[in-house]
Amino acid sequence: DYYLVPMGSAIWSADPKTFTQMPARTFMEFFERHGLLSLGDQPQWRTVTGGSRRYVEAICQPLRTTGRLQLGVKVSSVVRRGDGVEVAAGERRWEFDHVVLACHSDEALGLLEAPTPQEVEVLGAIRYQPNVATLHTDGTMLPRAPRAGASWNYHRLGADQQVATLTYDLNRLQGLGLTTPMLVTLNRHTEIDESKVLGRFDYAHPVLDARAVAAQSRQLELSGGQVSFCGAYWASGFHEDGVQSARAICQRLVPTP
Repeated sequence: DYYLVPMGSAIWSADPKTFTQMPARTFMEFFERHGLLSLGDQPQWRTVTGGSRRYVEAICQPLRTTGRLQLGVKVSSVVRRGDGVEVAAGERRWEFDHVVLACHSDEALGLLEAPTPQEVEVLGAIRYQPNVATLHTDGTMLPRAPRAGASWNYHRLGADQQVATLTYDLNRLQGLGLTTPMLVTLNRHTEIDESKVLGRFDYAHPVLDARAVAAQSRQLELSGGQVSFCGAYWASGFHEDGVQSARAICQRLVPTP
C-alpha cells in the first residue's frame, strides 16, 4: 500500500483511507492500459493548444449561429411525457424527442421526476468525493528539491489523511513555458499563500468502489429509452472516458451507415 495508495489517490482524486475499496482488477486494468506497469513504452502525453476550452468553443460555435444554445440556464427537472421529454428550468419549458443528461450520475438522478427502479439502482450506486482545487503560483507546494518535481506531485501528510492532496505542475503538463509556477493543488487551500491564489473551484470525482464498478456493468439497462446518461463515471472517471461515453450515445441515436 505504501506506493499504490498515494498513486491511486492522486490519479483518482480519491480518499486515501478508502481507496483500497477499488477492485484490484479495475486498478490493474487501468495501469495496464496507461503503460504504468512498465518503465518504457508508455503512451505519449498530448495536450490541446490553448486548453480544453478550444474544443468546447468549436462545438458551441455552430449552435450559437442557430440560436439553439442556452447557457447559464439551471434545469430543475426532466419529465418523460408520452413520446417526448419535458425539460424545465424555472418557468421555462422545452419539449424534446430525446434528452442526454451529460452530468454526474447523482445529479442526473436528481433531475429525473420519475426515475425507473433501474435508474435508481444504477445511478444511485455511484458516490462522489468532493475536492477543492486551487489555481495558484505558490511554489512552496512543489517539492523542495527541483529534481524531485514532476507533473503530478503527491503530498503525503499522515496516516489520518482523508482527502487527496497533490499539486499539478501546469507548466509541465501543458507546456506553458512560463518562468512563474502555474499550479493546481487539491485540498490544501488553507495552506496556500492567498496573495498567489488565482482561482478556487469545487469538484466532485466518482468513487470507483466495488458497488460503482458493478453499476457500470449495467449501463446498457439504461439505454434505449427517451433519456440517455453520459459521463466519465461509466468508466475510469477521466476526460477521455466522458468523450467515449458521448460517442457511444451519438452512435446509438444516429447510427453510422
